[in-house]
Amino acid sequence: MGSGEEINQLQQETHKDLAGRGILYPTSRKFQVARYEPCAELRPFIRHYWIIEWDLTGEPPYKQEVLQNPVINLVFEKDQTGIFGVERKKSHHMLEGIGHVLGVHFLPGGFYPFFGGRSVSDLTDTSASLEDVFGCSTAELELEVLSQPDHSGRIGVFERFLLERLPAADDNVASICAIIDRIIAEHQVTKVEHLMDGLGMSKRTLQRLFSQYVGVSPKWVIQRYRMLEAAELAAAGNEIDWPSLAVELGFFDQAHFIKAFKALVGLSPDSYARRL
Repeated sequence: MGSGEEINQLQQETHKDLAGRGILYPTSRKFQVARYEPCAELRPFIRHYWIIEWDLTGEPPYKQEVLQNPVINLVFEKDQTGIFGVERKKSHHMLEGIGHVLGVHFLPGGFYPFFGGRSVSDLTDTSASLEDVFGCSTAELELEVLSQPDHSGRIGVFERFLLERLPAADDNVASICAIIDRIIAEHQVTKVEHLMDGLGMSKRTLQRLFSQYVGVSPKWVIQRYRMLEAAELAAAGNEIDWPSLAVELGFFDQAHFIKAFKALVGLSPDSYARRL
């Protein structure tokens, strides 16, 4: 890790780029988020570290709901440390009292090289302990990480741990990230077929690659990012033409879009926007 000044600059840059994506009801959140880039050796595998801190002294517990991105997160939290696969449904986390969490947000596919050749789909909708994957004591590493007095110290402990177990670079990770970056950037991508031109692989090969490295299908990834777009638009507070948006996001009509959004978020798009 660099100096305190360098760390703050990284926090500002990555927070500006990624703030709020996946966090439901962002205008009412009760915590602070900082994000930091990994060291150069770990950038082929990790997108960023995130640290959440909260102080709800005198306040009731707060439930934060999240629509997860298609990545693996390794999370250090007192008595709850673990490696968490892609959760396809809405997830939530209860915050109470005073606390902090360090999370490692791997690149899409970036955890696979650490997973000993196992398919990352084994982690989908579930979690694993550090003992299961790295053969180390979860409790000992959790204590060492969380007992550090500042962000730099917590990240530094984990980076040293991971650098001792650094796998060989895997070209598939970069390929998957490029595909997912395209899904995020090109809003007209609403079907897997839209990705195939110039990809140099069959649809079946792409599906196998995503299952093995990401843990979910490319179709699921497309649908999740389109839903994240809809949630972000609703949170922005602007007037939205929902029927037109439904078609733009690849749904047959507004009714199908509303049904899918409500099944995931728990409210219709319009109700979610009003609640915000």
